[in-house]
Amino acid sequence: MKIWTVLDLLEWTEGYFEQSGLETPRLDAEVLLGFVLEKSRLQLYLNFEMPVFPDHLIAYRELVKKRRNHTPVSYLTNCREFLSLNFYVDQRVLIPRPETENLVEYVLDQPEKANYSTSKLVDIGTGSGAIAVSLAVNRPNWKITATDISKDALTVAEINAIRHGAQDQINFQQGNLLKAVANSKVTFDWIVSNPPYVSYRQYEKLQPDVHNYEPRLALVSGQDGLQLIRQLISDAPLFLKPEGKLAIEIGYGQRQAVEELAYQSSHYQKIHFLPDLTGTDRILIAET
Repeated sequence: MKIWTVLDLLEWTEGYFEQSGLETPRLDAEVLLGFVLEKSRLQLYLNFEMPVFPDHLIAYRELVKKRRNHTPVSYLTNCREFLSLNFYVDQRVLIPRPETENLVEYVLDQPEKANYSTSKLVDIGTGSGAIAVSLAVNRPNWKITATDISKDALTVAEINAIRHGAQDQINFQQGNLLKAVANSKVTFDWIVSNPPYVSYRQYEKLQPDVHNYEPRLALVSGQDGLQLIRQLISDAPLFLKPEGKLAIEIGYGQRQAVEELAYQSSHYQKIHFLPDLTGTDRILIAET
């Protein structure tokens, strides 16, 4: 019987995934094998000749089969790193993306106000809670509300809040957009959101990793992809303090339409956009 080593498995799996059309075959193989063996990718590299025994082989092969069918790696490992924090994820929530880290980093980089210790922020459509929990960890004095229309998503977000010790700092509310906080009569320094922004047509063309596994509710936003963004831009001024800021992630190519929506409102004094790593404008910042 062949004795498989770490290197044998990685090389075989890389080729198998390449034949299956996966975009990052070597990385996927390393993450899955590391998950099964409970080792980091660096530890794998330092132990290329280590044998992998049958119990681990069986578990690994099952994950490889699922990945070949385009199940996202993060759902197979129930883990996604976001701003150096590990978040639990499953098919109830969208997998956090690097673009969203830019939104959180922008909020954290802003100068502290005189009322910094009591800043209030609401994360609309929190999903896994990546935004709200990351902000809570970095700003332990802030009062944070996190909303989602999906009860299942809020369950995952609460798991992550507990994981990172933020459960007492974040108030979770179920509801559609800002309606979830309408009865609280609270105004906020920040309204942040990574809302759905995919159109019906775009949704049908998404890669199978996304289309077949990630929740449609967290992706699709009407015929033009702007339905929820349009509503947020319209409603946010009612819930923002003077000089409060709305920060929304938007889709590729949506800047012009989103900018027009923001300027149509008479409530925003300053409007600008933040680019992602490719230089594409991906975050709207609108200040009252």
